[in-house]
Amino acid sequence: MMTTDLSPIRMLVLTLTGRCNFACRYCYAADADQVDMKEETAIAALHLAGRGGNRFLLQFSGGEPLLRFPLIRKLVEIAERNHYDAQMQIQTNGSLLTKDIGTWLYRHGVGIGISCDGRKDLMDRTRRRKDGGSSFQAASEGFKNLASAGIGTGITCVVTEDMTDDLPGIADMAHFYGNVHQVGFDILREQGRGAALHAPSAEAMTKALEKTAARMDLLEQMTGRHIHFTQEDRAARLEKTKDYDFPQCYAMHGEAAFVDVHGNIYACSSLMGRERYLLGNVHEGRDPERVRTVAAFVEQSMAECRDCSYFPLCGGGCFSRWLRADGQVKKSEAECAMKQFFIKRYVRKR
Repeated sequence: MMTTDLSPIRMLVLTLTGRCNFACRYCYAADADQVDMKEETAIAALHLAGRGGNRFLLQFSGGEPLLRFPLIRKLVEIAERNHYDAQMQIQTNGSLLTKDIGTWLYRHGVGIGISCDGRKDLMDRTRRRKDGGSSFQAASEGFKNLASAGIGTGITCVVTEDMTDDLPGIADMAHFYGNVHQVGFDILREQGRGAALHAPSAEAMTKALEKTAARMDLLEQMTGRHIHFTQEDRAARLEKTKDYDFPQCYAMHGEAAFVDVHGNIYACSSLMGRERYLLGNVHEGRDPERVRTVAAFVEQSMAECRDCSYFPLCGGGCFSRWLRADGQVKKSEAECAMKQFFIKRYVRKR
């Protein structure tokens, strides 16, 4: 086991399986091996982060992580027995969220996020089920099961070039179920199946967000329910904490451990399978030189963010979204437009 002066792990993401019951057309993890993470590998990764003694984020990921719900239960119970200071969360497509599973996750403090894109026609086009069924219907059952148990959830919506006209539909979907408290947007990452698609232009992204926010505001007036935008909340948090120097980029700070199904540790989930961003493995730990080299490269690649007037309420861009399919790093105009839109919205309302 490597023991050095490395920063403790503050973000642990476990790819519990490469399998998924969906075949989303923009999935950046589509090239992952279609196998399951071994139980001993997952436990070793948990101990690697937990024994550092610091608070860390623990995210259960995939593929579709609920295909491995028994392993999730075991890992949560191990974290609880060892008194690890883990903030746990799961990002799921919602199709396997029964009332019992949702209730168990909620009772054990596991935050639930559902990935979806809005109305039925769009969902069934972008987030296809492998069995040919309706992804919208499957996700809807997950939302309803949580709602029936009184459990709230957040939504993450992917945005590609040809989805901007449909974006306002996410506001309707969020209000329809009654238990969605937050909506966030995930700009296309040009990896996996996403390499064949394109992110929206800055102009198209801004126009889509204007319509989406207006729709959300109208629905709030009609229902009295306020649904947060993740990016707007982020601006408020950065203004309060003043911790705006890429706080979300654990790779840049040497605090990331994104573990693939084989136990290899990468700097980010979007970088899995790329040798340049391999940091070690769960049994031997992180290689200090690799961690420092990757952190320095990420910081250098994102340097222009610090010259931007929006930086104090933005916190910097996302390296994985700036990284192109050819390995080059170029500013994501869509991401910048999105953050600027929500910063302006926050400043107007404060």
